[in-house]
Amino acid sequence: MLESKRNPILKPPQPQKKYDVIFDNEKCDGCQLCIVFCPKELLGTDPDKFNNRMLHYVVFISDEACVGCRMCERLCPTASIFIKETEIEEEGD
Repeated sequence: MLESKRNPILKPPQPQKKYDVIFDNEKCDGCQLCIVFCPKELLGTDPDKFNNRMLHYVVFISDEACVGCRMCERLCPTASIFIKETEIEEEGD
């Protein structure tokens, strides 16, 4: 197998933005539409957590993998999910 001795001129592309998913647990009715349609399967429920209406609300499993597609935000019938987009600052230019 041949190995290249060349070095890349440009750095590989890095993610430009970070996406934080914010839930309003009290508005969530537990319909789980967001869980079903999340392309990265980042949402779930915790059987031990309930809101004031005694409904299981949605929890985020891993916000580091969120790609910001906003599918959960669009599909939520109670508008209890919000995506906050923040810029990632580059280190050591």
